[in-house]
Amino acid sequence: MRIAWIGGWGVPPEELRPLAAAHAPDAEHVITVPVTGAPELVAGCDALVAWSLGAHLALEAAARGVRLPPKVLLIAPFTSFCREHGSCGKVSETQVSYLRRWMETDPSSALADFRLRADLPPAESPGLPYPLDELLAGLDILAQPAGVSLVSFARGGLPAGWEAFVGDRDPLLEATGVCESVLGCHIVEEAGHALRDYLSPAS
Repeated sequence: MRIAWIGGWGVPPEELRPLAAAHAPDAEHVITVPVTGAPELVAGCDALVAWSLGAHLALEAAARGVRLPPKVLLIAPFTSFCREHGSCGKVSETQVSYLRRWMETDPSSALADFRLRADLPPAESPGLPYPLDELLAGLDILAQPAGVSLVSFARGGLPAGWEAFVGDRDPLLEATGVCESVLGCHIVEEAGHALRDYLSPAS
C-alpha cells in the first residue's frame, strides 16, 4: 500500500516520517509539503493523509474535480483559515500578514513563534523546513478566503471513503466551526493541532 501525506505549513517532511511509519509500518509513504499542486501528485496512491494546510489543499483540489486516492483522512481541516473569513479559524488575517512579513526578515524566529502558537514541539533541526518561496505562498493561501466551490464542496458532506477530525483544544481552529464548514468532520476530545494527537501506532 502507498500512503500519501501532505503536511502542515512550516513543518518539514522528515518530521512526519516517523509518525507515518508508526501509523502504518508496512506501507510505502510518500510525504510532500503543502504547496499548490501537491494533491495532484498523490493521485496514484492508495490513501491520503492531509493535515492542516495540506487538508485545505486536498479539499480545494477535490472541489476542482481532482481525483484523489480512494481513502482520505483529513486532520485539522478548514475551508478558510482566518477568523474574518468564516467560522473555522481563531487567527486573524492581520496575524497571518504579520507572520509573512516576519518570514521575509527573520524566518527562523517566525517559524519558532508559529510552532509555539500552534502548540507544536520545537523544530528538530535548524534552517528552513522547505524553500522560502513555498512557505510564503502557503501563507498567502492561509490569508485568502475560500472560494465558492470549496465552501460548497465541504458543506456537501465528505465523499465515501473520507474521514475528517479536528481537536477541541486546537489553538488555531474553532472545532465547532470546522465541523459546520466541513460536514462529516468529527471533534476529538483533548486533541490540539499536532498531527501526533490523532495517529495511533499500529497494534
